[in-house]
Amino acid sequence: MAPSFLEYPPEIREQIYGDILSTTNSRVESDNPDEPAHYEYQLAILRTCHQVYREAKKVFQDNVFIKITTPWPQAIEHIRSEGKVASVTTGERAEVFRDFHLWAFIDAPGAPFAHHHGRFSMLISLEDLEAFNQFWHYSNLNNYGLNQHLRLKLTIQDPHVPDRKIPKALQNRLLMPFGMIKNLNTFEVHGSKLLPSVDEALKKEQAIPDPTPEQCLEKGFALKDDGNALLKLGSYRKALQKYVESFGAIHIHVSGRVRIVHCDGFYVRDLTSGTYKGQRGEYARMILRVQLVSNIVLTYLKLEDFVEAHYWGKRSIILFRLSVTGEENDEFGDNVEEWLTQALAVRFPAHEAMGKICYRTALASRALGKVAEVKTLMKAAGLLLPRDEIVQREVQALEST
Repeated sequence: MAPSFLEYPPEIREQIYGDILSTTNSRVESDNPDEPAHYEYQLAILRTCHQVYREAKKVFQDNVFIKITTPWPQAIEHIRSEGKVASVTTGERAEVFRDFHLWAFIDAPGAPFAHHHGRFSMLISLEDLEAFNQFWHYSNLNNYGLNQHLRLKLTIQDPHVPDRKIPKALQNRLLMPFGMIKNLNTFEVHGSKLLPSVDEALKKEQAIPDPTPEQCLEKGFALKDDGNALLKLGSYRKALQKYVESFGAIHIHVSGRVRIVHCDGFYVRDLTSGTYKGQRGEYARMILRVQLVSNIVLTYLKLEDFVEAHYWGKRSIILFRLSVTGEENDEFGDNVEEWLTQALAVRFPAHEAMGKICYRTALASRALGKVAEVKTLMKAAGLLLPRDEIVQREVQALEST
């Protein structure tokens, strides 16, 4: 007969508890890219018997949780849905939860929208604290002056032994991510064992000004140039990494095929310095975005990864057409001359880079046997690149067949 669970050695039981109760193993990724991940802890094991309860609870308490509370229910949903911050739980269960290491209370004293009733909470894991603060940081950049109306109170504690000091390494992990949250109306950190060195380091980080749009764009273009140099050397994977870093410099998060654009409003202004001085920030950003996609498609062609080259190119072309015509369609369509004529009439920025995307995507389509797409894409490339001899020869060859 199989032995009883309690007959296994203690270290084996502890490993099993960790497998089913750790934050890492309890994370569930969503099949829908628009939905955040969530956590499903197998807490039923705590109801097995007294001994299992005692042993498993010790393992579960190794997880580190952060409780976030605001007076605005829509803020909690915004963090979860727009910020894609994975939650352990929300609502009443989060509100009554007390075994957290950090409590972040956010409200807005004195502001007209601060007069709300009730409190609304969400519980997140330490692993998602960086993502939470990154989203808050983006929200402040996109809505200039938002933080000036907000008050943040942080309270650290050991949830299992009152008044026990939290180790410095954990205090840093809990508090330093808030260094990117700047220019608050009021900021307080509490905790009986808060280390002055951690508190001082956090406040120094908060005092560092955010980069300007000009600085973000300059960094983005420099990283793109670094990627181009690696591409010429044949270091294709390293080039792709530089292109991803360039996207990140202008607040666009890229993970695999997922691209999330943040801080559009941050760039809506006239640039006062740098390469694109005197131009609109949103146009300079658009130029960089299109150039990056063009180079990424080329890099995947060099790698002979035609599926990825086609995906990146097609997605950008469809988004380009949507911005011109408002037409939502996952296919290229036959009216390419009509909508490209509209785009050229308004002098769409980076139209040459978009032409290269069309041409390179056509090459990927050809390699994948998507014959019908090739002619449409080459026609688009020909309209956008009228002086490119290679493209024009391709167009003429297709028209003669």
